[in-house]
Amino acid sequence: MTGQAMFFTTRNKLVAALIGCSILAISPQMAGAQILEEIQVQPDNFENVIRLQFNARIQFLRAVKVGKTNTIVVYFRILQGEESTEIKSVETLKSKSFDQLPEVAATLSPQASSVKKLTLQIGKDKQVADGRVLAGTDGRSVDIIFGDTARKYQLVPDGKRYALTLLSSTSRDEVSGKVIPRELQDYDVFTSQQTREGQTFYELNLGYFATPEQAEQVRAGLLSQFPQAEISDLRKRRKAMLKAASASAKSEVTLGPGQAPVALPDVENQAAMLMPKAQEALKAANYELAIDLFNQILLLPPNHYSQDAQELIGVARERNGELAKARAEYALYLKLFPEGAGAERVRQHLAGLKAESTSTGAIRAKARRRDEPVIKTVSGSLSQYYFGGSTQTQTAFNTPTTAGTSTLSAINQSSLRTHLDLQGRYRNSDADQKLVFRDDNIVSFLKSRPSLNHVLSAYYSYKGLGNGFNATLGRQIGTSGGVLGRFDGAQLGYYFAPKWRANVVAGVPVEFPALGSDRKFWGVSLDGDELTERLRGKTYYIEQSADGIQDRRAVGLELGFYDMRGSVSSLVDYDVSYSALNIGTLQGNWQTEKGGMFSFLLDYRRSPLLTTSVALYNAAVTSMSPIPTSIKQLLATSTEDQIRTWADNSSAVSKLFQAGYITPLNKTWQAGGDFNLTNTGALPGSTLSDGTVLPPTPATGNIYAYSLRAIGSGLLMANDVNVFTLSLNKGNTFNGQLLAYNNVTRLERWTLEPSLKYYQQKSDPDTNLARWTPEIHLTYLWKGNLSLEADYIYEHSTTTSPGNNEVSQQHFFYVGYRWDI
Repeated sequence: MTGQAMFFTTRNKLVAALIGCSILAISPQMAGAQILEEIQVQPDNFENVIRLQFNARIQFLRAVKVGKTNTIVVYFRILQGEESTEIKSVETLKSKSFDQLPEVAATLSPQASSVKKLTLQIGKDKQVADGRVLAGTDGRSVDIIFGDTARKYQLVPDGKRYALTLLSSTSRDEVSGKVIPRELQDYDVFTSQQTREGQTFYELNLGYFATPEQAEQVRAGLLSQFPQAEISDLRKRRKAMLKAASASAKSEVTLGPGQAPVALPDVENQAAMLMPKAQEALKAANYELAIDLFNQILLLPPNHYSQDAQELIGVARERNGELAKARAEYALYLKLFPEGAGAERVRQHLAGLKAESTSTGAIRAKARRRDEPVIKTVSGSLSQYYFGGSTQTQTAFNTPTTAGTSTLSAINQSSLRTHLDLQGRYRNSDADQKLVFRDDNIVSFLKSRPSLNHVLSAYYSYKGLGNGFNATLGRQIGTSGGVLGRFDGAQLGYYFAPKWRANVVAGVPVEFPALGSDRKFWGVSLDGDELTERLRGKTYYIEQSADGIQDRRAVGLELGFYDMRGSVSSLVDYDVSYSALNIGTLQGNWQTEKGGMFSFLLDYRRSPLLTTSVALYNAAVTSMSPIPTSIKQLLATSTEDQIRTWADNSSAVSKLFQAGYITPLNKTWQAGGDFNLTNTGALPGSTLSDGTVLPPTPATGNIYAYSLRAIGSGLLMANDVNVFTLSLNKGNTFNGQLLAYNNVTRLERWTLEPSLKYYQQKSDPDTNLARWTPEIHLTYLWKGNLSLEADYIYEHSTTTSPGNNEVSQQHFFYVGYRWDI
């Protein structure tokens, strides 16, 4: 079935969403940052990983499980994105369950604080989240790992992972006397054995199946004849048998002569029957049959053929063109049987695989095409939220001639925001293809603010699983390769050698509000997936023009190091036309054996990113009449050198250093702290084309922040998380203190998130600020795919200075729903 057909077969799910899509497309554009990009299931061939990809570089800080529920709260910072780091709307993403991985829903609520809070719902409502959350290697993602470590290979092909164990008996005759129904003659029938509590059980198996659902359909029809029939996960079973075989091999070394463990005779006999058949199939180049037979040997309890079967299945996969799986088989052999002649042969095979040419690999890849499960899914969400807010400010003043008060009240927000997210996916043995559409719509009820619409994403993505080619076409957001924002265009990539990919990108930047300049860019990059076993990298060159002159010309390097306990990532972006460093960042996370988490960040960047176009925001330009809205208009009255000088002066330098540590004290408490040092340069004032006046921003100097944090689980209720924070902030002209309490509580279908913050600050000259901010956030899961959400924030601020006392009250709330498709 084609990708197009997939969408027609699921049209009943899309009707309502497409109607909403057509309505949204009527309105003009809107501005709004989009932080979450997508949820990737099994990225980079990791079979037990789900990845949450962001549209900005982030710093992962920590993740906390909420009691015995399916909720995990993730804390992070936004380092660089397309717009402000303030989140002004509700963002949601959801993936459906696949293979053995559960469904995942991610929710990011509006928040202005520097540390963001993201909620993950893993699996069904009453399940307990068992995933481990770690930082991604690219600095733009977090990985949810199900298991001790990420696994990048599959010992049994997807299409043959499951089988039905029709009968398990201590009587060999009972198993051999069973007759398989005629309608199931096309399935493979094989026998196996297991030893449980000292007894040998003979098994009759029927296979193979790609998913447990497929196996269950067949099992249901066989229960009258085989009432004990159950589904077997061959991958898990084979791993268990290999571990036992490895332990048996090691025990032979430690035992004396004549004391080596002996496999059960029946097991040895069955393995002895299978091995020559498998070897004969291997010699006859019938690699599919050889792999199946070697697998059957490896599913048996440890025997004298287990070690040889593990070596030969790697040989069969190598000759069958399954190079990645062959490497995995050889690596597993060396892990289990590191010594001996077999280990030497396997190391030679591995060395030969590394030298394998690309053309030979491509030919063999074609030869190994097999029936794999076809994945066809349509997912997404439709959400609507009403946002409201008001401010009241009362000022009391006392001067030598006048005393009095003034009160100002205003409704500063009243709007209905609708977000549509649709994703269709079609994957077979040849390619993984996706169609993505995301739209944001704001209906404003204030005359001072227009109603707006914004198409966030609309693209087609293709990833070849055998030809090494990938492409993304349409409106998308680039976060690597020097493309650091939304654009309309194309990205193409090709693996010209194992682990090496060349890429090209071209397009037109998309910003809101849009600049009047005609801008376009192109770039090339090179990816190295495994520079070493755990190091990956990318280098790039990118060039962008604006109205015929150079806007940006940069080179860059991205590196990522990953380990089962953490990761380190870095990015360097250097503009060769301005001879200026745009971005230089290094960050890392590391988890100790006892669960403690170290994090650090070194970050240098120009903000906004240094391009010639930012000259349009320089005060010298915005003070012109009329205000120029494009580089072309500036060129009519100014030289290119002058424009570039204005651009350089309109991009401030921001520096940040952060280091933190948090560790569990017991089952209830975690404690830690962090240190932050920030310094941001000055920016000139400007007047935007809509008349908005932006005052000059002075340099901040060094700002120091020291924070202590305690996290308690199950303090008030069984399924809650409580975060207590004390922070001391010091700058050149102010001193501030923050006390904060945050809570997340799960009560059946309800999620409650109350919080309270108190901040006080003393500033020069003799100005005092005190601010209280209570907040309550509620979520109710009405049905499996429909949730209701509400949030209310009250902020009370008092500012005193000589002759002046100002009291400000702000109310902000939103209420709405999300329907998961």
